[in-house]
Amino acid sequence: MRKAFLYILLIFAAAVSCRRQDPPHQEGEAIRFVAEEGIAPQVAGAPSKAILTDGTLKTNGNRIHVLDVLSGFTGDASWMDENLYIDDEIVYSGATVWGYYSQRLYPWTTDGVHQFFSWLSYDTAMNMTADTFFGSSVAAGFDATQRTLTLPAKELNTESAQFDFLYANTANYIMPRTETAPVPLAMQHLFSAVGILLRNESQDQILVHNVSIDGLKNKKSATISFVGDPTTTNQTASASFIDNALYAALPAATRTLGNGSTYDLLARRSGVEVPEYRIIWPQTAADLAPADAENFLTYPITVQYEYLNDEEHIQHTAHLRFPEGTTFKSGYRYAYTLLFTQRHIQLNFVVNPWNYDLNEWSFTEQSISEVTELDFKGNEGYDKPNKTCRIVGGNSVKGTFSIVNPSGAVWSIEPVGDVEYFTISPNQGIVDSDNPDYEFNVIPNLDPALDRSTDKKLKFRFYVRFTDGSVHDANTEINRDNWTVILPKN
Repeated sequence: MRKAFLYILLIFAAAVSCRRQDPPHQEGEAIRFVAEEGIAPQVAGAPSKAILTDGTLKTNGNRIHVLDVLSGFTGDASWMDENLYIDDEIVYSGATVWGYYSQRLYPWTTDGVHQFFSWLSYDTAMNMTADTFFGSSVAAGFDATQRTLTLPAKELNTESAQFDFLYANTANYIMPRTETAPVPLAMQHLFSAVGILLRNESQDQILVHNVSIDGLKNKKSATISFVGDPTTTNQTASASFIDNALYAALPAATRTLGNGSTYDLLARRSGVEVPEYRIIWPQTAADLAPADAENFLTYPITVQYEYLNDEEHIQHTAHLRFPEGTTFKSGYRYAYTLLFTQRHIQLNFVVNPWNYDLNEWSFTEQSISEVTELDFKGNEGYDKPNKTCRIVGGNSVKGTFSIVNPSGAVWSIEPVGDVEYFTISPNQGIVDSDNPDYEFNVIPNLDPALDRSTDKKLKFRFYVRFTDGSVHDANTEINRDNWTVILPKN
């Protein structure tokens, strides 16, 4: 996938006289800036304010800051600060030309190598400067000797101002002696962009309580060198990327998904097909990976929801992870969909550059199908009540269920509650499509040293580990009735 480049060409106009003393071998020439027509992004829906295209960059009043570091020049330019030849802002004021209003004339040098840095310094649509966004002067972070631009730490979440920091750091130019020529400044995006869509394709009405993504580094600083990608440094962050408190405060009807309905989690809008994007710092594979790939509780994406068709309105929690090795790269948009199917959540996503060619990549969590839910037989002749099973006479209780797919996976049970009063045997097994029926026993611990002054209760959570090592929370498929086994008090 190619990086999205927005080109701004520096065109040098016909020679004009210079009223100050020119350095040796220097021709006096005024500078004007012309923006090249770019290719419109092939993205469905209108771009959000977080995404500046070639068209939106050319907006009256927008400004770019241009720095030119000159090396190998033996002449004299009185305005130079050591080797910094140009340090100025350029204002866009027309359909094709970046108008230049400075009274200073920068003659072009035919000797030496010019190295250009540039960045978007003012966004008219946002009415915001780069200095305001970062809270300090961006230009002060430029080191002309090291050829680096250091940006101060900035914290981002879904409510942050969407200032799209564009920069150019790759223009290294020696002007031909015979004639002036354009110098391309390849504008690149510092940030990544993320959109999250909830979609319900199940037959149930689903109330989503909240969605969180843990592990994202929300506050970083950046160093942009003359060539190459920017490097970022993690800082301490005080807020999460998704404002869960604000989302949870919305009316339940707003957060309810009917069959076929969608909801944009970050823009908080229903009935959309393409999510709006929010800028976010680039994230490494370590930022997005679970703390422990073997423990689903450390998976970064957590969804809390309930099926409104369920009369008991039990709140379910699903844990999902990004595919191994996933990163958020500068200049790319990541559109995620949390897809609710029948008793299952899938994670799908598409990755696109912010401009130019449309490139897709998707990943879907594996699902479990053809499940016969858990049933407790209890003791012979015992009429069990709905969703609970009381142990009678100290005997074990038998549970049965079946899984037809996937083959070769491993199921396991996590006991929850008064676990020291019970033993589960076996507590895991191999999923075999040729023999899908499974039986396990809940055996009470009748040790007289254990306190039995109250009923002791055991609940269950089921998991299936696939052959690729991923773990799926299967409790909603296997244990839809949320069974409880009770050891009565003495």
